[in-house]
Amino acid sequence: MAESLHGILDRSQSTELNEMALAGKTVAVVVNTSWNIYNFRGGLVRSFIEAGARVLAIAPPDEYSERLVDELGVIFVPLRRLSRKGTNPVQDFALTLELIRIYRRHKVDVALHYTIKPVIYGSLAAKFTKVANISTLTGLGYAFLQSGIVNRVAIKLYRQALRSAYWTYFQNADDRQLFLASGMVRPDRSGVVPGSGIDTERFQPTKSDTPEDINFLFIGRLLYDKGIVEFHDAATTLRGRYPDVTFHVVGGLDDGNPSGVSAMMVKEWEASGDIVYHGQVSDTRPYIAKSTAVVLPSYREGLPRVMLEGMAMGKPLVASDVPGCRDTIVHGRNGYLVDVQSSESLASGMEKLILASPEDRTKMGVAGRKMAEETFAEPVIVGKYVDLLIEAFRN
Repeated sequence: MAESLHGILDRSQSTELNEMALAGKTVAVVVNTSWNIYNFRGGLVRSFIEAGARVLAIAPPDEYSERLVDELGVIFVPLRRLSRKGTNPVQDFALTLELIRIYRRHKVDVALHYTIKPVIYGSLAAKFTKVANISTLTGLGYAFLQSGIVNRVAIKLYRQALRSAYWTYFQNADDRQLFLASGMVRPDRSGVVPGSGIDTERFQPTKSDTPEDINFLFIGRLLYDKGIVEFHDAATTLRGRYPDVTFHVVGGLDDGNPSGVSAMMVKEWEASGDIVYHGQVSDTRPYIAKSTAVVLPSYREGLPRVMLEGMAMGKPLVASDVPGCRDTIVHGRNGYLVDVQSSESLASGMEKLILASPEDRTKMGVAGRKMAEETFAEPVIVGKYVDLLIEAFRN
């Protein structure tokens, strides 16, 4: 149906208002890798630039830093003091000072912080420099999967960082409720946004999405709390019953993470034939396209990107019934939710897809694709951030 003249005028006027509100403003996007900005925040950055904003991409330099400048048109500002591994108070204090200097030097109007250390220390820097702070908790990390001193320190740091934030976004309601209950954020200055947005044009079903052999795909860092051990154990169980079914793993090792599995363990899994390991890849789409289903038995997530990618490409999903993961699956409609830290429950969920007819698996994939388009598509998410920035500037 053709768009009405009234709709066209409304959209045109809205675009002009957006450009007026953002024109000449300096927006900083602060993340722990340039790769993350390029792959997950590209649509957001483009929208800000198109609306007339000056956008700084602030992150440690990597192979994607130049692409941010050449392809997205940002001003790249290297972050030298951010270490993703470990908690060194002296180094973290130096990171805060570095961000303070950057915000002052570039006259930043609003800073968007993503990932754990930028959220905490970027928020503290924004508070000190009176820069509007919009932080997004994309996941809570290792500290919130355990009790003890690490958890208590994390709560204290988040409370200091976020209580004065202009807005804090969570990617699922469970995480927001946890922070509200601990007094880390204010109810009137926080909300939920369903992920970072998935490009449904880039991730879409293709004609090759009908593999003759059934295979399951795990994508993610090889961490215990991502459920990689449960995936392996479930694979071992199911291979005994269905020798032709294969289990594929895509993702990098993370030796510096206390939750990381060892390279030796992965080699043993490969040698036994339990999994096919592909390592870290730059493009997940060919692997998703060849898979029967995408699996993530994680212990907790913000809103798992890999589930959105699988959903957008029309794949059934299997994931733990935990915060974040459960937001991507309607049980029995586009996949199955299973018990966390249970290889038996995971094997049972995957077995349902093995026994399902190709037509039923296709129906699940179609339902997931519809969810991706209606709820998780990039324009939906970008629109929420643009509206929030306009509100921040007007206030």
